[in-house]
Amino acid sequence: MTFFKSQISQNFLKSRSHSFLLLGNILVSFGILLVTVGGSWDITNHLLNKPETFFSPPHALIYFGVALSLIGAICSFIGWKNLQQFKIHYFFPLKIKLFGIALLVGAGPFDFLWHSNFGLDGFLSPPHLALIVGMFLCSIGGMIGISRYLEINNFKNSFRSYLLILAILPVWLSGSGIISSLSLPFSNTDYFNFNPEPILAFLIATMAFPFLISMSMLLIFRLSHYGFGMMSILGCLFLLIYSFTAIVPNFAIFDSVLFYSLNLIPFVVSDVILLHKSKKSLIFVGGLLGSVFYMVYYPYVMYTFNEVLLGKLVSPSLIYFVYFELIQTVLMITVIPAIIMGVFAVVISEKLSKKILMS
Repeated sequence: MTFFKSQISQNFLKSRSHSFLLLGNILVSFGILLVTVGGSWDITNHLLNKPETFFSPPHALIYFGVALSLIGAICSFIGWKNLQQFKIHYFFPLKIKLFGIALLVGAGPFDFLWHSNFGLDGFLSPPHLALIVGMFLCSIGGMIGISRYLEINNFKNSFRSYLLILAILPVWLSGSGIISSLSLPFSNTDYFNFNPEPILAFLIATMAFPFLISMSMLLIFRLSHYGFGMMSILGCLFLLIYSFTAIVPNFAIFDSVLFYSLNLIPFVVSDVILLHKSKKSLIFVGGLLGSVFYMVYYPYVMYTFNEVLLGKLVSPSLIYFVYFELIQTVLMITVIPAIIMGVFAVVISEKLSKKILMS
C-alpha cells in the first residue's frame, strides 16, 4: 500500500513538473512574440519620426513581453528542478533561456540609460543588440523545450502539436530582427553611427534572409512530423504580424497590404508539394522559400539594397515606389544565391530537428 501511494505521488510530481515546464516554455515563447511585435512597431515609429520616449507604447509591449518571459523561465526552472527521469533532456533549453533572460532583463535599464543620455537610439545600439540577442536565445530555448515536451509525452499527432507554431514563430521573428539590425541603415543618430557597411549589409540580407525563411518553414515541417498545414499557418501569422507592424501604420503604403498578402501563396504551395515528402520535393521547396525573401521582407529590405544600387534618400512616402524600382534588379542579382541558401536550409533543418527531438 505504501509503495502504491509512493508511485501515485511520484507520478503526480512528474505530471506537475512537466506541466510547469510546458507552461514555462509557452510563456517564454509568447513573451518573446510580444517583444518582437513591439520591436517591429518601434522600428516603424522610428522610420516615421514619431516622437518617442522610453515609455512609448512599443516599449511597453516589449517589456511586458520580457516580464512574461521572465515568469516563464522561472516556471521552467521549477518544473526542471523537480524532474528526474527527463531532467537532462530539458537542461540545455533551460540554460539557453536563462542566459537569454539575463540579457533581456539587463537590456531594460541599459536602454533607459541610453535614452536618458543620448535621446533617440538607432536600431543597432548596444541596448537594442543585447535585447535582440536575448530574444533569439529565449525563443530558441522555448522552441526546443516545447518540441521535446511534445516528443517525450507523445503528443506529436495531437492538437497540442500546434504549439510548435508558437514555438517557431518567435524564433523566425527574432532571427529576422538580428539580420535586419545587421543590414538596415537605421542606426545613424546624433551621437553615434552604427550603420552597417552597405556591401556587407547587402551580402548579409541576400544570404541570411532566404536561409531563415526556409529554415523556419522546414523546421516546423520536420518537428511536427510532416504535419500538413503547419507551414501555411506559420507563414500566415508571420505575414500578419509584419503587415500590422510595418505596413499598416504607414498610411503611404497602406494600400500595398493586398500585394503583401500574396506572399502566402508560396507557403501554401510548399505545404501541398511536401505532401509527397520526397527529397526532390524538399529541395524544390527550400529553393522556392528562399527565392521570395525580397517580397516577404517588404518594405524595409528595400533600404538595404537601395544603399548599394540606387543610393536614394527614401522618405516613408516613397518606400513603395523605390521598392518596385529596385525589384527587378534585386531579383536578378539575388535569386540564385537565395535559392542556394534555401536549399542549404533543407540540409541543416534535417540535422537540427534530429538534435532537437533527440532522434
